[in-house]
Amino acid sequence: MRISTSWAQQLSVNAMLNQQAKVSSTQMQLSTGLKNLTPADDPIAAKKILDFQQHIDKTTQYQENVDVAKSRNGLEGSVLINGRDSLLRARDLAVQALNEGVLKQEDKTAIAEEIKQIQSHMLALANTQDANGEYIFSGALSKTPTFLQAPTYAFQASQTQRELQIGPERRIADGDLGYTVFENIPTASAAPPAIRSIFATLGAFVDALEGTVTPYHGVINEALADIDSTLGKVGEAEARVGARLRALDDQTNQNESYRISMQAALSEVKDLDYAGAISQFELDSAVLQASQQAFSKVKSLSLFNYL
Repeated sequence: MRISTSWAQQLSVNAMLNQQAKVSSTQMQLSTGLKNLTPADDPIAAKKILDFQQHIDKTTQYQENVDVAKSRNGLEGSVLINGRDSLLRARDLAVQALNEGVLKQEDKTAIAEEIKQIQSHMLALANTQDANGEYIFSGALSKTPTFLQAPTYAFQASQTQRELQIGPERRIADGDLGYTVFENIPTASAAPPAIRSIFATLGAFVDALEGTVTPYHGVINEALADIDSTLGKVGEAEARVGARLRALDDQTNQNESYRISMQAALSEVKDLDYAGAISQFELDSAVLQASQQAFSKVKSLSLFNYL
């Protein structure tokens, strides 16, 4: 078989080009930190990378929902504490108002004015908005104020509790409904037992103090009982908030552990072994340099030099 000089030189050039491609590929790996530069390098690894990344992205979204639920429940907890303090003050005033024999009309007027302020404050608490401008007690209608302003104090939000996905198979409420905490209060003012809002209770209290409804002691006693019922509702809501916050802490730990596990698995498939890549780069560079030196010496050889 005859081998021409041009063919031998072309074979040498092709070998150097292939070696140069290896060096360039390893150099690109080192610059990007990736084990595989294209899906074609390892299709199976490319599929695993997509799967791992999807799991990580989902877990990240779950954790963002956890953070939102924590924020809203934490805000609700603060509101409930504030509301409980106001209701305790209203209760003290109701007990004081029962001492009608020692109260002057100006005393009743002063108590009525303070109850009106408590009523307004409770309305502001019931219509609390979060950092996104959503009403935390409005459930699914989070852009709608939970209660109308005075004098109606009508509940106008949703009775459907909003839930957030915080895990693959776990959802949690991001707060309580205003209807449950402020509106659906068993009242002692009717038989058979009925319900009325804390705003109506405080309004009846004011009317009794101002003499527009009677009997005085009966209305005040009913208001006192209804305030106690509302305090019970607030206490129940506080217990639910505490339970949700503990559950959210547990879910945070679970999500973080899972995400770390997925990131480790992704790194195993995706990230470059720098020590091995540097060794391969040095080896390929040495082979390329040797090939270039050999080619420079061989390319000028010809039988005509010896004739």
